[in-house]
Amino acid sequence: MWQEIAIIIIGTLASAYAGWKIYRLFAPSDKRTPCDSCRRDCPMKAPDRQTGRKR
Repeated sequence: MWQEIAIIIIGTLASAYAGWKIYRLFAPSDKRTPCDSCRRDCPMKAPDRQTGRKR
């Protein structure tokens, strides 16, 4: 009996975690910019973002 309850709780938590990750994947965020997923030497990035970085 307690094993079934443990499995239900673990399954519910895993489903909630996966659902949250999927939601965050598609939800718009104010903190992200289109250049966040681009490579470092992309020519479309603003020059002021490149100056402060050291390689």
